[in-house]
Amino acid sequence: MATSTAYQPTTRSRTNLFISYRDSQARASRYARSRRHYVDVDDDPDAGEAQRLIIDDNPENAALHIDIAPPWLDISDQVEVAIVDTRNKILALDKLHAKHVLPGFKDRSAEEREIEQRTSEITREFRRCHSLIQRISASSHTFPPNSQSSQNDVTSAHNVQRALAAKIQELSALFRTKQRIYMQKLQGHAISRNDQMIASGLVPSDSTNTYDSVQEDEEASRSQLSAIQHADPSLAARNREIAEIAKSIVSLAELFKDLSSLVIDQGTILDSVEYNIQQTAVHMEDAVRELDIATQYQRNTGRRKCIFLLLLIILGLILVLIFKPRKHSRSVDTPQAAPTRMLYYD
Repeated sequence: MATSTAYQPTTRSRTNLFISYRDSQARASRYARSRRHYVDVDDDPDAGEAQRLIIDDNPENAALHIDIAPPWLDISDQVEVAIVDTRNKILALDKLHAKHVLPGFKDRSAEEREIEQRTSEITREFRRCHSLIQRISASSHTFPPNSQSSQNDVTSAHNVQRALAAKIQELSALFRTKQRIYMQKLQGHAISRNDQMIASGLVPSDSTNTYDSVQEDEEASRSQLSAIQHADPSLAARNREIAEIAKSIVSLAELFKDLSSLVIDQGTILDSVEYNIQQTAVHMEDAVRELDIATQYQRNTGRRKCIFLLLLIILGLILVLIFKPRKHSRSVDTPQAAPTRMLYYD
């Protein structure tokens, strides 16, 4: 046996090094093959949808497209930018309203055109935001629809849609309030101007009969008619402006109704969340109560164990005392025999 072991050659195992090289080469080849396969499928217009689905289901290729953002994220960014731009336009329009309602005698047709243009732009922005918000729910559905990631994307898209709808609704309410205040100011200016014309005698009031007098001269009549003719275009322009503002308010009211449904859904979700929080608080109180009872039981359990152990010890000692044999009783029951002596006589 000693001679056989003496002639064994010296060897060195390279198996682990070979396995490591093989695994690294296999990973590199799979990565290159998967990238080449993706390029071939994307470049081939005749590649079927099933082939792309097979590629997507391969876990080795998941890292190639895991960082792709959902399509509704770009839409939400567009809505956020549009909200900021619309808010700035509303502030600029409010400054134009404040400047336009100031009393003056110069021609303000340019200001009126600018106000009308800005109002139309803001209304178009609201409509564009509304259409973009509706596109979020349509773009949140992905394939396959039953996957967990798809369900999470749909839930996130609905939450983003409700949040953006609430922002649009708040901004629309602000714009409608500004428009209503501006329209009230224009109506107040028109009424005060009409009262001033009646007080100056340029426009006849209902209680006076100016034209009943036959002896009124023609020059006074001409001056009154010319004043009325000069006043009518300004009043008509005011009326047209008020009508345009009312029309924009009506269109915004329709948009407000469409967005209110999403906000109502959000309110329902908030109510359900509040109810769940209340139920959680009730369950937490019950849990605290049960924990207190369990703690009390735990404390009493240690004491009970000690008492039970002492009782067992006492019972064991009693049994020992009962069944323990007595030494003096044994000595009494079995007396020792007296030694016998034998006498031998010669």
